[in-house]
Amino acid sequence: MQIILFTKFFETLEPQALGEHVAGLGYDGLDLTVRPGHPINPDNVRTALPPAARLWESLGLSCPMITMPTDFNDPTHADAVAIYEAAAEAGVQVIKTGYFIFKPGMDYWRAVDHGRRQLEGFEALSARTGVKSLHHTHSGAVLGSNCAGLMHLLQGRDPAHVGAYIDPGHLAVDGEDIDMAFAMCDEYLAAVAAKDACHLPDSRPDAPAAYGPAFVYVGEGAAPWGRVLELLAERDFDGPLTVHTEYTSRQDVIATVGGKDQSADADAVRARGAAQDLQFLRSRWAALQQAGEGAAS
Repeated sequence: MQIILFTKFFETLEPQALGEHVAGLGYDGLDLTVRPGHPINPDNVRTALPPAARLWESLGLSCPMITMPTDFNDPTHADAVAIYEAAAEAGVQVIKTGYFIFKPGMDYWRAVDHGRRQLEGFEALSARTGVKSLHHTHSGAVLGSNCAGLMHLLQGRDPAHVGAYIDPGHLAVDGEDIDMAFAMCDEYLAAVAAKDACHLPDSRPDAPAAYGPAFVYVGEGAAPWGRVLELLAERDFDGPLTVHTEYTSRQDVIATVGGKDQSADADAVRARGAAQDLQFLRSRWAALQQAGEGAAS
């Protein structure tokens, strides 16, 4: 299983420095953010990505995954096509597409029909380029916020070209049994986000509820990470497990995931998270592998 690092917070690092940073942390590769403002972005992806992938390979890193801008949900857009074609040339295996937002008053099933039509287009783009399209279980007012909702979008799509990107942290926020979640998405499972969350008291006057979500280091929240890793081991999962480090300077207060805190303190918290999350995942995964070998002997 590849454990890779989401590069969202390294928009100031050119490919060489980015690769050296990720390799120095001990990760297997990159979940590359291809977004405006990043060194590799929709405008230059055709010329910038393939040589960057070769550079990272020389450093012992892979780039199995790309994360597109959150609003990239049109498979016919020229930038989306450019990203897929460049990814195919660079050997990228999967691309996370954008989200379908749900707004109050919308007809849910009409919104699902629209999302399914867009994913049909991504399926065709994936079939042409050989790069699988992923949809992410992100909590909140988006379609596919958990695996039950995700399957409204994916059911009937070809799992060779369209996959599920399961996020246990977001599932902990919106609530879904992890065994049932994996069972629903089983044939579509293609990537997993290493994220954790819990609910904390929210005393803000305009708070929507008495408790709200906070994203914490992996293994310190409500996501059952021991069971998640067991389920991945049972499935011989070899896809990317991507560490997000979307932490803020204070982990003991309500925070919106997305890393809006750009302070030096937040950078330090994220740096600790990048190391701690990796160590947690590697040690738990190694223990599972050792236990499996012992049971087989």
